[in-house]
Amino acid sequence: MTTSVRSLTMRFALRAAAAAKLEDGWLYLPCDKNPSLDSACLLVVSDSDDDPQAIASEHGFPSEGLDTPTIEDTVNAARQFQDSPSDELMLESFIYYWRFDAWLPEPGAPEPPPWEEAKLKWDREFFDSLGAERPTEPCHAEGCPRGAIHHSVLCWIHHFEMIRKEPCPFLE
Repeated sequence: MTTSVRSLTMRFALRAAAAAKLEDGWLYLPCDKNPSLDSACLLVVSDSDDDPQAIASEHGFPSEGLDTPTIEDTVNAARQFQDSPSDELMLESFIYYWRFDAWLPEPGAPEPPPWEEAKLKWDREFFDSLGAERPTEPCHAEGCPRGAIHHSVLCWIHHFEMIRKEPCPFLE
């Protein structure tokens, strides 16, 4: 069982990943700030029980980047926008995934909204999609005076709570 450590630049790592020639391991960065194409990084390749994070930290690279398959996936995501993505686009795709755990939606995309804000938006869209309550069909939740929505025996609020498994934030 062996562990190897290889110093390289982000540019080299991304180009190697684009060519499917980056060794299978974990890429580590010197800090948690966005890397540039010329930033030094460290690839830790291990087939042993060694802790790659500890090894990288000992070498001055304490910030975990991404594993090789994910780096290759970020390059493939960049290929959605350019057949042979530029180094800059591959870096943008890498950073977007590294920071937000999400694929780059388009070149130059803004940061996604904070999770709480995004969740509230998705919940609101779901709630609004439930349609009108029918006053002639009472909600089957005990003691609820509201009408059931179409295709349900529950009102907006109780249907939302049944599906989302949490209290409805939209008491209307």
